[in-house]
Amino acid sequence: MPTTHTFTPTHYYSTIGSHPHVLQIAPGDTVLTTTIDAWGIDSNDQKVAEGPNPMTGPFYIEGAQPGDTLVVHLDRLRPNRSTGWGRPG
Repeated sequence: MPTTHTFTPTHYYSTIGSHPHVLQIAPGDTVLTTTIDAWGIDSNDQKVAEGPNPMTGPFYIEGAQPGDTLVVHLDRLRPNRSTGWGRPG
């Protein structure tokens, strides 16, 4: 039976690589979590990480092997503050 995990990040990585996993989950599990913006600003407008583009995770998926393709479903996205920013492309 799938499990729902509530995960509160305490640190963020700005690189993709070998970092210790922050949560171990099984296929089909749900993770409720938050993230920060590309400048490292959280929902309270506090700088909590250096950029660029700090990420929540990584998560360890039981049974996944190097080279596997993982399917991730985003069930809901909700802004965590009333302001935002963008950069013209």
